[in-house]
Amino acid sequence: METIIILSYVALCIIVFRVFKVPITKWTVTTAFIIGMFIVGWIFLYMAMYQPVSRVARVYAITTPITSQVTGIVTKVYVKGNEPLKKGDPLYKIDDTPYIAKLKQTRAEIKTYTADINYLKKEMKRYEELRKKNYASQEQIDSIYKQLRNAEESLRHAQAEEKVAQFNLDSTVVRAPTDGYATQVVLKPGMKSRITPFQGNVAFVSSQGKQIWAAFPQAPARYIKPGYKAEVTFATIPGHAFFAKVVQVNDIFAQGALSPTATLSRPEVDKSPGRILVKVKLTDPELLKNMPLPAGTTAHVAVYSPEWEIFAIIRKVILRMQSWENWLFHG
Repeated sequence: METIIILSYVALCIIVFRVFKVPITKWTVTTAFIIGMFIVGWIFLYMAMYQPVSRVARVYAITTPITSQVTGIVTKVYVKGNEPLKKGDPLYKIDDTPYIAKLKQTRAEIKTYTADINYLKKEMKRYEELRKKNYASQEQIDSIYKQLRNAEESLRHAQAEEKVAQFNLDSTVVRAPTDGYATQVVLKPGMKSRITPFQGNVAFVSSQGKQIWAAFPQAPARYIKPGYKAEVTFATIPGHAFFAKVVQVNDIFAQGALSPTATLSRPEVDKSPGRILVKVKLTDPELLKNMPLPAGTTAHVAVYSPEWEIFAIIRKVILRMQSWENWLFHG
């Protein structure tokens, strides 16, 4: 588009020189060149500020690394890659033998403590009757009472362990956290399930929908606001531009983040200026139905501010021309 504007101006100059018979001298040519530089520079400067475009944009999807609450050998994998799943559907199963044994052991302890409590309560009642007839001492009653309290405390502890054991047993079947699908499933029976956070056994993609984020230079930041109109083109859909709107402008980027550490920040180490992250949403997502738009698709995003809207026309033309280039150029 830049080339077309320059060639259009050159063509206009040729017409002016021929129709109006302007003499071709070093002064007239220099004047035409300076005027052309000023006009073209003014157009692109204002367009970059008031109708900015990001060529660093991408389609994202929410993914969850699936880990298990308990460790063990995987005995069965229920899912295949990219098959739709509902929340709670089983993904894979871990060997539950030790967890069944632990639950049985805990329940046996509960039965033992319950029987002890029932026996001690009867003994307490019997000794209280004997105490009334002076056949038992208060010391014997206190001893039984202490044993009863200890048995009740042990029972409560065993009941808590039973809940943990039941939870661990239920956790041997790992289930889908939300609606979505598992992708690139390489987990096989015989492998050991990991419980380390963020090092999942399966990559799960949520069905909450895809998001479009674009990174803009810092200069036009004041002309990018939520609610502004936008347009998006995708590398996988050449020749098409989709209407959108800005829904979120992040108030921070990586270069401005500080984390708790004993090492002092050194701004001179990371000299990259950083870009403003902007989230846009398509106004009519139904247009993308049956269109190839996998997560990770690169995109171009143009935002149209209400100031100097006349330059939005040029930006729209440039955006569409670059989208058509995707038919020929890749990457």
